Amino acid sequence: MATILDIARLSGVSKSTVSRVINNHPHVSEDSRKRVMKAIEELSFVRNARGVHLRIKSTNTIGVTIPVLDHPYFSPLVSKIAEKCRKAGYKIVIFQTYYSIDEEYEIYEKLTENELDAVIITHTLLSEEEIKQRVGDKIVMVCNEPLQTGCLDVFSLNESEAVYSATRYLLKEGRNYLLFCADEERTPLQQQRWEGFVQAHLDLNKTCTIQQKISGYSTIEEGIILGDEIFLDKSNYDGILAGSDFLAVGLLTSAKKHGVSVPKELSIIGFDNHPICLTTFPALSSIQNQTEMMVNDLVTCLLDRLGQKKFSTIRRVYKGELIIRGT
Repeated sequence: MATILDIARLSGVSKSTVSRVINNHPHVSEDSRKRVMKAIEELSFVRNARGVHLRIKSTNTIGVTIPVLDHPYFSPLVSKIAEKCRKAGYKIVIFQTYYSIDEEYEIYEKLTENELDAVIITHTLLSEEEIKQRVGDKIVMVCNEPLQTGCLDVFSLNESEAVYSATRYLLKEGRNYLLFCADEERTPLQQQRWEGFVQAHLDLNKTCTIQQKISGYSTIEEGIILGDEIFLDKSNYDGILAGSDFLAVGLLTSAKKHGVSVPKELSIIGFDNHPICLTTFPALSSIQNQTEMMVNDLVTCLLDRLGQKKFSTIRRVYKGELIIRGT
C-alpha cells in the first residue's frame, strides 16, 4: 500500500506538502497540487479515513524550538515553559534547530502532519510570512523572538529599548568606546538590540561604527576567549554590553587575568540577570528580562487557543530593567 512518503518521493515535494494537498489545505501552489494528485493516481493511493481520524486527534504534545539546548538563556526559558505546560496536562518535545532554517522546516512539517498540537517558537531565522506559509492555520506562538507580526501571538522583551537604556547609561557615565556583543546576529532579537545600541549613540551625538559589533559568543568559556583577544590586543574599549550574563562573567574573568580594573577602566553589563550575577566580584550589572511573566502569559494564551477560544492576535511586549551593581 502506498504511503504519504511514497507520494512525496514520486512527486518531488515534501511530506507536509502532500499532507496539505490530501487535507485540502489552501497554502499549496497549483503546480505542487497537480504533481501530488498525479502521484496519488499513479500509486493508487487510498486515504485511510480511520488513520486520518486518529492523526487529527489531540496528541497533548507541544513542540518548542530552541537553537541549542545548552544555551545559557534558552535552557531555563524552556524549563519554565515545560513546567507550565506539564501542569496543564501537556508534554513538551524540544527541537534544537542549530540555527538552521531546514531544521525549522522539519518541525513545522510535524505540526502540519498533526504530530504536535502546537509549536512554541523561542528562536527563528524566518519571517512571519514564511512561518505562516509553512503552518497554515495550525497553532504557533512566539516566545522571546520579537517578530513584528499581525497573525502570530508574540510575547517578547523590548530588546531595542533595553539595550538603548544600558548603552545610554554607560555613555553618560563617561564611557566613550563601547563594544556590543551578539550571539547570533541574524535574528530579529539581536538586530533590535543593535538598533538600540546605535540609537543611544546617535541621541548623545556619539560616533558608532560596525566595528563596535561582534557576534558568535554567549558562554563563559567564549567570554574568556573573547576577553583574551581584546585585552591582549590592548584595545581601547572602556565598556562592553554582553549578550548574556555568562558571556559577561567570562569577560570579567579575563579582565582580572589581564590586570584590567573593573569598573575603573572597564564597565561590563550582562543580559537576563541570572543568579550568577551575584557570584562575581564585583557583582555583575545586568538587564533584567521578564521571563516568568512572559511564560505565564504565553501558556495562558496557548491553552485558550488549544481550547478553540476565538480572539484577536496578541502581541505583548515587556520592559527590561537595568540592574546596576559593581561592574
